[in-house]
Amino acid sequence: MTYEKEIPDYAMVPAKEIEEHLVIPVAKEAIYTSVQLTAVNEKPKTTITIEEDILVPDIKPDLREILMIDGNTHLLTREIDQINKGEDYINLSGDIELQTLYVPENPVTDGAIISVQTRLPFKERWHTGITTGGILTVDCNIEKIEYMVVNERKYRVKLALAVTAKESTDRKVDFFEGLANEEIQMLKEKIEITNTAIRKKDTISIGENLAIKEETMPESILKQDISVAENYKQITNDKIVINGFVFVNLLYAVSGGDAGGNADEMQNVEIPCDNMKQVRERIEFTQFIPIHLNESCSGGNIFFDGSGLKVKLVTDEEDGAAFRVEGDIVTYVELYSNLEREIIVDGYHKEKDFICDYNEERSRVLKGTAVGETSVREILSCEGSTGEIDKVLYTCGRILYGESHSESGKVVTEGVILAQIIFRSTDEDSERIRILSMRREVPFRVVMAAADICQDERIVSNMYIKDIWAEKINGRQMEFNASIQVSAEIMEEVPYKILANPAFELSESKQERAQMMVYSVQQGETLWSIAKKFKSTKESILRLNKLEQEDIYTGQKLLIM
Repeated sequence: MTYEKEIPDYAMVPAKEIEEHLVIPVAKEAIYTSVQLTAVNEKPKTTITIEEDILVPDIKPDLREILMIDGNTHLLTREIDQINKGEDYINLSGDIELQTLYVPENPVTDGAIISVQTRLPFKERWHTGITTGGILTVDCNIEKIEYMVVNERKYRVKLALAVTAKESTDRKVDFFEGLANEEIQMLKEKIEITNTAIRKKDTISIGENLAIKEETMPESILKQDISVAENYKQITNDKIVINGFVFVNLLYAVSGGDAGGNADEMQNVEIPCDNMKQVRERIEFTQFIPIHLNESCSGGNIFFDGSGLKVKLVTDEEDGAAFRVEGDIVTYVELYSNLEREIIVDGYHKEKDFICDYNEERSRVLKGTAVGETSVREILSCEGSTGEIDKVLYTCGRILYGESHSESGKVVTEGVILAQIIFRSTDEDSERIRILSMRREVPFRVVMAAADICQDERIVSNMYIKDIWAEKINGRQMEFNASIQVSAEIMEEVPYKILANPAFELSESKQERAQMMVYSVQQGETLWSIAKKFKSTKESILRLNKLEQEDIYTGQKLLIM
């Protein structure tokens, strides 16, 4: 057997010469239209844990049992601008305002309550990435509070802070429009992009008295909860009109017994439960924010920072004693505009081999907004207590979490409220008055109508507690009630591609092509793909085959020039 016979037949075929291709960039002849867009990206939620020992002030009595600890956070800087390239850490700093209600070790009066106000500064380095030149809008809320009594003069709190952020980055997108000296056959598609038209911050000052309906005279405020929610908004080209409400929930002490003196002195004495009252009120406000809008507005998101609002006890000449709500509301506004553009998604030249790159892009499209409200009602049982419920003294709560999703053409928001209730009880054996507290997680569900919503859309929601209260049903049960408002933005992620780096490719050999042929349509082919394949045009194929529309079918015979 010779050497040649051992070589396979396919190896005896002479190798083809490598065909050289010359790429000629035509970037200088390319025509682009630049559009300024704002990319929005939500950062994943991060939890920061803070543990602190708190000492009972010397002027207050020894602690026996904590009834309730509640609080809120205040960030020193909510918007962070122009992060340097390569930085992966964001410095977060602010204060945590804690309000503690506890029962003293040896109360002078049965059912006494002590109030402690504590401010805890915090500073954390948050590990997250941010695009150079972007703006990070940060939100920080208390997600969970755990506490334990260490001894009669000290208690320990463990806080879980939920940090969320939204990154906004302004960028320029260049859409290819063609070549200056060459005729390119182009396939165009219409896309819709939602851009942030305006991002603005404005402040409104609140200063209003709440008339006291009780006949008894208030002496001090033991606990206060304040929230701000939007009622409605109106947007024109030159201004935004926002109508909203400040919701105030107070636990306060009235005059009587040994509790006398001014507000500061009252914080240091035992308050009998019979001298405690709850008031729930709301203040309506209207805010005018000047803007300059050159395009139509498709929607907007409004966020209120009401951490600067405080309630204090004042004496009014007309109303006498009154609760005065004072401070600033910082309003953050983002307005969106939907841009519809026709972009080139493919192209070819009739004589030359046209090549290009395709950059994949994604954009959000605001499909709509939804607003809903629901009432929450839950029967709560008093478990583990030997006494019976006499009276509900105070009720507060906060939203632990909530998520929105689409369901049968509607936006459904489901979440949980942490309800906290302080009530008076009478011990069955000693008939002694006791002050007890209850914490329960209460679910809620809000359903909002939304046209043309599908499963793949992203829903961003803001949730507020507008009102909250509890009432006694019998000696072992109470009814919890709350009013929840939800506003939602329905966003859709839209992928698209942008033609870039146009060039012509030249080869040494030139393939001869027939001037006319009959072609059988293959499965999946379109009139555009066939015209591109044979360097013809859609218009030519339609005219030669006397077709009135571009719809073709597999196996159809087409005459092509």
